[in-house]
Amino acid sequence: MTDNKIVSFSEYLKKKNNVLTVDSGFVEALGDDIKNRPELMEWFQFQNAFHKHKLFLNGLFATNRQEGNINPNAGYFLSFNEEQINHNNAEVLKALEWLDRTPVLVDAKNCTFKNMAQQLRGAKPSDTRDAWMMFEENLLNSHDVIVISNLSQSKIASGKSGVARSLIKINDDAHLLGINPKSDILFVDYAAFLQRAWSELGAYIEICA
Repeated sequence: MTDNKIVSFSEYLKKKNNVLTVDSGFVEALGDDIKNRPELMEWFQFQNAFHKHKLFLNGLFATNRQEGNINPNAGYFLSFNEEQINHNNAEVLKALEWLDRTPVLVDAKNCTFKNMAQQLRGAKPSDTRDAWMMFEENLLNSHDVIVISNLSQSKIASGKSGVARSLIKINDDAHLLGINPKSDILFVDYAAFLQRAWSELGAYIEICA
Protein backbone atom coordinates (compact mmCIF):
# COMPACT_ATOMS: atom_id res chain seq x y z
CA MET A 1 0.00 0.00 0.00
CA THR A 2 1.29 3.44 -0.80
CA ASP A 3 0.46 4.75 2.68
CA ASN A 4 1.90 1.64 4.39
CA LYS A 5 -1.41 1.02 6.19
CA ILE A 6 -2.99 -2.40 6.49
CA VAL A 7 -6.49 -2.52 4.99
CA SER A 8 -9.13 -5.17 5.56
CA PHE A 9 -9.94 -7.69 2.85
CA SER A 10 -13.42 -6.24 2.40
CA GLU A 11 -11.99 -2.74 2.08
CA TYR A 12 -9.52 -3.99 -0.52
CA LEU A 13 -12.32 -5.59 -2.55
CA LYS A 14 -14.40 -2.43 -2.42
CA LYS A 15 -11.50 -0.33 -3.66
CA LYS A 16 -10.67 -2.86 -6.36
CA ASN A 17 -14.15 -3.62 -7.73
CA ASN A 18 -16.43 -1.00 -6.16
CA VAL A 19 -18.69 -3.97 -5.37
CA LEU A 20 -18.22 -6.50 -2.61
CA THR A 21 -18.18 -9.76 -4.57
CA VAL A 22 -17.43 -12.19 -1.73
CA ASP A 23 -19.88 -13.56 0.82
CA SER A 24 -19.93 -11.22 3.82
CA GLY A 25 -19.56 -14.11 6.26
CA PHE A 26 -16.39 -15.21 4.55
CA VAL A 27 -15.04 -11.66 4.64
CA GLU A 28 -15.87 -11.43 8.34
CA ALA A 29 -13.97 -14.66 8.97
CA LEU A 30 -10.93 -13.35 7.11
CA GLY A 31 -10.99 -10.20 9.19
CA ASP A 32 -10.97 -12.07 12.48
CA ASP A 33 -7.86 -13.09 14.37
CA ILE A 34 -6.56 -16.33 12.89
CA LYS A 35 -6.48 -17.84 16.41
CA ASN A 36 -10.27 -17.54 16.49
CA ARG A 37 -10.67 -19.21 13.10
CA PRO A 38 -8.79 -22.52 13.09
CA GLU A 39 -10.81 -23.61 10.05
CA LEU A 40 -9.08 -20.89 8.02
CA MET A 41 -5.69 -22.24 9.00
CA GLU A 42 -6.81 -25.75 8.04
CA TRP A 43 -8.07 -24.42 4.70
CA PHE A 44 -4.79 -22.60 4.08
CA GLN A 45 -2.73 -25.67 4.98
CA PHE A 46 -4.82 -27.80 2.61
CA GLN A 47 -4.46 -25.34 -0.25
CA ASN A 48 -0.74 -24.95 0.39
CA ALA A 49 -0.22 -28.71 0.43
CA PHE A 50 -2.05 -29.44 -2.82
CA HIS A 51 -2.16 -26.17 -4.75
CA LYS A 52 0.90 -24.18 -3.64
CA HIS A 53 2.33 -23.72 -7.12
CA LYS A 54 -1.04 -22.71 -8.59
CA LEU A 55 -1.67 -20.15 -5.85
CA PHE A 56 1.84 -18.75 -6.12
CA LEU A 57 1.84 -18.39 -9.90
CA ASN A 58 -1.69 -17.02 -10.05
CA GLY A 59 -0.68 -14.31 -7.58
CA LEU A 60 2.61 -13.58 -9.34
CA PHE A 61 1.01 -13.24 -12.77
CA ALA A 62 -1.84 -11.11 -11.43
CA THR A 63 0.63 -8.75 -9.77
CA ASN A 64 2.78 -8.56 -12.89
CA ARG A 65 -0.28 -7.62 -14.97
CA GLN A 66 -1.67 -5.20 -12.38
CA GLU A 67 -2.41 -1.76 -13.78
CA GLY A 68 0.43 0.62 -13.04
CA ASN A 69 2.99 -2.10 -12.34
CA ILE A 70 5.80 -1.41 -14.79
CA ASN A 71 8.37 -3.70 -13.15
CA PRO A 72 7.21 -7.33 -13.34
CA ASN A 73 9.06 -9.83 -11.16
CA ALA A 74 10.31 -13.32 -11.87
CA GLY A 75 9.37 -16.36 -9.81
CA TYR A 76 11.94 -18.52 -8.03
CA PHE A 77 11.15 -22.04 -6.79
CA LEU A 78 13.56 -22.95 -4.00
CA SER A 79 14.94 -26.48 -4.17
CA PHE A 80 17.40 -28.36 -1.96
CA ASN A 81 18.15 -31.45 -4.05
CA GLU A 82 17.60 -32.88 -7.51
CA GLU A 83 14.39 -34.58 -6.44
CA GLN A 84 12.90 -31.22 -5.44
CA ILE A 85 14.08 -29.68 -8.72
CA ASN A 86 12.17 -32.36 -10.62
CA HIS A 87 9.12 -32.04 -8.36
CA ASN A 88 8.99 -28.25 -8.74
CA ASN A 89 9.36 -28.52 -12.51
CA ALA A 90 6.46 -30.98 -12.70
CA GLU A 91 4.21 -28.91 -10.41
CA VAL A 92 4.99 -25.70 -12.29
CA LEU A 93 3.91 -27.35 -15.55
CA LYS A 94 0.64 -28.49 -13.96
CA ALA A 95 0.01 -25.01 -12.60
CA LEU A 96 0.72 -23.36 -15.97
CA GLU A 97 -1.69 -25.73 -17.68
CA TRP A 98 -4.33 -24.83 -15.09
CA LEU A 99 -3.65 -21.14 -15.72
CA ASP A 100 -3.80 -21.67 -19.50
CA ARG A 101 -0.26 -20.38 -19.95
CA THR A 102 2.24 -21.80 -22.44
CA PRO A 103 5.54 -22.94 -20.90
CA VAL A 104 8.89 -22.90 -22.65
CA LEU A 105 11.25 -25.21 -20.79
CA VAL A 106 14.96 -24.50 -20.60
CA ASP A 107 17.06 -26.98 -18.62
CA ALA A 108 20.37 -25.20 -18.18
CA LYS A 109 22.21 -28.09 -16.53
CA ASN A 110 25.56 -28.63 -18.32
CA CYS A 111 24.54 -26.06 -20.95
CA THR A 112 26.21 -22.97 -22.33
CA PHE A 113 24.07 -19.87 -22.78
CA LYS A 114 23.85 -20.64 -26.51
CA ASN A 115 22.58 -24.14 -25.68
CA MET A 116 19.92 -22.56 -23.48
CA ALA A 117 18.79 -20.30 -26.32
CA GLN A 118 18.62 -23.30 -28.63
CA GLN A 119 16.15 -24.95 -26.26
CA LEU A 120 14.15 -21.74 -26.30
CA ARG A 121 13.76 -21.42 -30.05
CA GLY A 122 14.89 -24.72 -31.58
CA ALA A 123 17.69 -23.21 -33.67
CA LYS A 124 21.22 -22.80 -32.33
CA PRO A 125 22.36 -19.15 -32.22
CA SER A 126 25.51 -18.20 -34.05
CA ASP A 127 26.97 -16.36 -31.08
CA THR A 128 26.13 -15.13 -27.57
CA ARG A 129 24.68 -11.86 -28.87
CA ASP A 130 22.30 -13.82 -31.08
CA ALA A 131 21.34 -15.95 -28.07
CA TRP A 132 20.41 -12.85 -26.08
CA MET A 133 18.35 -11.57 -29.00
CA MET A 134 16.43 -14.85 -29.05
CA PHE A 135 15.54 -14.48 -25.38
CA GLU A 136 14.56 -10.84 -25.87
CA GLU A 137 12.34 -11.69 -28.84
CA ASN A 138 10.50 -14.34 -26.88
CA LEU A 139 10.09 -12.33 -23.68
CA LEU A 140 9.06 -9.06 -25.31
CA ASN A 141 6.80 -10.45 -28.03
CA SER A 142 5.01 -13.51 -26.66
CA HIS A 143 2.68 -14.66 -23.89
CA ASP A 144 4.97 -17.57 -23.00
CA VAL A 145 6.32 -18.45 -19.58
CA ILE A 146 10.01 -19.28 -19.76
CA VAL A 147 10.91 -21.85 -17.08
CA ILE A 148 14.67 -22.03 -16.51
CA SER A 149 15.86 -24.84 -14.27
CA ASN A 150 19.36 -25.59 -13.03
CA LEU A 151 20.97 -22.33 -14.12
CA SER A 152 23.38 -22.81 -11.22
CA GLN A 153 24.47 -26.11 -12.80
CA SER A 154 25.09 -24.62 -16.25
CA LYS A 155 28.41 -24.37 -18.10
CA ILE A 156 28.28 -20.59 -18.05
CA ALA A 157 31.82 -19.89 -16.97
CA SER A 158 31.14 -17.01 -14.59
CA GLY A 159 28.45 -14.54 -13.64
CA LYS A 160 25.53 -16.98 -13.58
CA SER A 161 23.64 -14.67 -11.22
CA GLY A 162 24.36 -11.80 -13.59
CA VAL A 163 22.83 -13.82 -16.43
CA ALA A 164 19.72 -14.44 -14.34
CA ARG A 165 19.47 -10.75 -13.48
CA SER A 166 19.90 -9.71 -17.11
CA LEU A 167 17.15 -12.10 -18.20
CA ILE A 168 14.80 -10.70 -15.57
CA LYS A 169 15.68 -7.14 -16.56
CA ILE A 170 14.48 -7.77 -20.13
CA ASN A 171 10.91 -7.66 -18.81
CA ASP A 172 11.65 -5.37 -15.89
CA ASP A 173 12.98 -2.63 -18.19
CA ALA A 174 10.59 -3.25 -21.10
CA HIS A 175 8.58 -0.14 -20.20
CA LEU A 176 11.59 1.95 -21.23
CA LEU A 177 10.94 0.68 -24.76
CA GLY A 178 7.22 1.36 -24.49
CA ILE A 179 6.47 -2.37 -24.18
CA ASN A 180 4.16 -4.00 -21.65
CA PRO A 181 5.35 -7.62 -21.77
CA LYS A 182 2.81 -10.42 -21.51
CA SER A 183 5.47 -13.07 -20.87
CA ASP A 184 6.88 -14.24 -17.55
CA ILE A 185 10.09 -15.87 -16.41
CA LEU A 186 10.51 -18.51 -13.72
CA PHE A 187 13.57 -20.14 -12.17
CA VAL A 188 13.67 -23.57 -10.59
CA ASP A 189 16.98 -23.81 -8.79
CA TYR A 190 18.84 -24.40 -5.57
CA ALA A 191 18.44 -22.29 -2.46
CA ALA A 192 22.23 -21.97 -2.14
CA PHE A 193 22.44 -20.29 -5.54
CA LEU A 194 19.82 -17.72 -4.57
CA GLN A 195 21.58 -17.07 -1.28
CA ARG A 196 24.82 -16.31 -3.09
CA ALA A 197 23.03 -14.21 -5.69
CA TRP A 198 20.67 -12.38 -3.34
CA SER A 199 22.32 -8.96 -3.71
CA GLU A 200 21.76 -9.16 -7.48
CA LEU A 201 18.40 -10.92 -7.66
CA GLY A 202 16.51 -10.23 -4.45
CA ALA A 203 14.79 -7.07 -5.64
CA TYR A 204 13.45 -8.74 -8.79
CA ILE A 205 11.96 -12.04 -7.67
CA GLU A 206 9.13 -13.60 -5.70
CA ILE A 207 10.00 -16.83 -3.90
CA CYS A 208 8.03 -20.08 -3.61
CA ALA A 209 9.53 -22.32 -0.95
